[in-house]
Amino acid sequence: MNRTKFLVLLPNLLLLIAVVLMAVQGGWWLLALLLVPPLLFGIYGVLNPAATAPVAPKFGEPGEYRVVLQVPGPNPVRVIREVRRTTGLSLIAAKELVEASPVIVKENLSETSAGLVADHLTKAGARALAAPIGEK
Repeated sequence: MNRTKFLVLLPNLLLLIAVVLMAVQGGWWLLALLLVPPLLFGIYGVLNPAATAPVAPKFGEPGEYRVVLQVPGPNPVRVIREVRRTTGLSLIAAKELVEASPVIVKENLSETSAGLVADHLTKAGARALAAPIGEK
């Protein structure tokens, strides 16, 4: 377990123990049981992060092309959504990728797959292009 997970997990566990101990005492402390589900959800989120979404096969045919995101455009939320859909990245990773533009979104794609990914990003409002791996 890395340090970040530990620093998020420890306060949640301590607070959960305190809430349960207060609720055991009875009285108005029973209202503290309302805090248990959010605490458990926070602990679960740290221990089991969301899996990446599966990528459709049409976006992943192997080849010698890459897709470069040049500018996210006026609506970066739509571009982040398309990056997630075409690459299978998590929300945070896709957001960081879009914010770091110009950047390579995907590599080693066939010409049709790279063109398809670039078209989807363009329709989302970004400026993207598909190019052979040797070119810039």
